Amino acid sequence: MDFSESPDHRVFRESVREFCKRYVEPVWIEIDESGVIDPDLVRRMAENGIYALTLSEEYSGQGGTFTEAAIAGEELAYHAPALSLAVLFIIQSSWPYVFQLYGSDEARSEVLPEVARGRAAIGIASTEAHGGSDVSDVRLLAVREGDEWVVTGEKSMVSLPGVIESLPWGGGWFTIARTGDPRAKHNTITDFLVLMKRKGVRDGSISFRPWTEIGRKGLDTSVVTFNGTRVPDAFRIGDVNGGFRIAMEGFNLARSMIGAITVGSARWMLDAGREWIKQRVVFGKPIASYQAISFRFADLAKELEAARLLCYKAAWVADKYYVERDGSVDLGDVALYGAMSKLKCAALAVEIGHEVMKWFGGAAYYKETPIVRAWLGALSYVLGAEGTENMMRLIIARRLIGREYV
Repeated sequence: MDFSESPDHRVFRESVREFCKRYVEPVWIEIDESGVIDPDLVRRMAENGIYALTLSEEYSGQGGTFTEAAIAGEELAYHAPALSLAVLFIIQSSWPYVFQLYGSDEARSEVLPEVARGRAAIGIASTEAHGGSDVSDVRLLAVREGDEWVVTGEKSMVSLPGVIESLPWGGGWFTIARTGDPRAKHNTITDFLVLMKRKGVRDGSISFRPWTEIGRKGLDTSVVTFNGTRVPDAFRIGDVNGGFRIAMEGFNLARSMIGAITVGSARWMLDAGREWIKQRVVFGKPIASYQAISFRFADLAKELEAARLLCYKAAWVADKYYVERDGSVDLGDVALYGAMSKLKCAALAVEIGHEVMKWFGGAAYYKETPIVRAWLGALSYVLGAEGTENMMRLIIARRLIGREYV
């Protein structure tokens, strides 16, 4: 068993790190203040092989692995710890990938090259106002009319409409809709790629109103209303009424990378804390010399190393299933380790941020000390983005104990 990175992975990490130092680190606070990700930065990410990393070369992507996505996500989060750029990255490394697996040739050929070039984005439209965890209870309705589907209803907490609107080509959402009797629950769920802006033209049947987020700014989230939006059948993803399992694959893949980006942000916060406790002098000596501080630092460093190993295990399992087609793992394993990684890493990042802010003392209560920006970004994943903590526990318990018991 070898815990070292391969030579290729070391070179890749260094290339991402250099990109981040040059283009990301100087602007991350500006992004968090303005709430805007510059489309030129997205374009640069694409030109440097980072944005939509996992898309196939057939669609102008890099054909990267999920381990490489974890590496890139960790570095993006370390250099922009408020997480907006890193979250944009993992969304484009998961949902477009699932669309690549199950979308039609026509739709993939039109949309995915634009995503790979940084000219478009694909978000996720799943959550509805009556509840987010129970995906089988979605009420957004899609009714077939000939070669089109008419989509009507509302989604809450939809990612990226502002980003999509700002990009030259545009994009849309991996949208989870009801296409049959709601009493059939997950058996009448169908997925669609619904484009809000296509080739620079906005669909007038779609409107959105943004939420005001407390953190992770730049990665906008909105309530989106579909008022009879017409979607060609070619933009259906997978079989009619077969969308529930496909949607779960998207969530599982996103979670397999969430651990990496929250680890990256946590690393930055703990590094900032270490430098502070070494230089902050109280009662004549650095506060790092007090065991109340140094022992707590040691505990957090230990937990961060364990979390980092777990996040790369999740990416490794995803690669085994999707890239290597290794029969020794299945979709349940991807779900298990993705859930474990998200549950462990996000909570630890919040814990580290909270502790480091206490080391900074009263200064941490002001934006001039930017730890709070990173802490708020990680907090989004503890509060429920891409699944609540209890949903992660349910996935883990069902896999390890058995669905018949849990």
